[in-house]
Amino acid sequence: MKKRESWRIIVAIISIVFIIYMWVKKDIVALYDTMPADQMVPLVATTIAVILVKVAAITLAILFIKWIAKRITKKK
Repeated sequence: MKKRESWRIIVAIISIVFIIYMWVKKDIVALYDTMPADQMVPLVATTIAVILVKVAAITLAILFIKWIAKRITKKK
């Protein structure tokens, strides 16, 4: 099994802590508790879809930047 780089573990932990902090700050749990179930399902589905689109966009941007950097370094 491949050893994970320590900086990736640190970034993952910071990201998870930040997401939990934002949920607590916006009091998401209380919002879902007061909402009827028929309204909550579309909201949760939309939230998950938006998160997945954001992750995909960020991933594509990072891969594009890495591709450009690799092309630039090969020319030198």
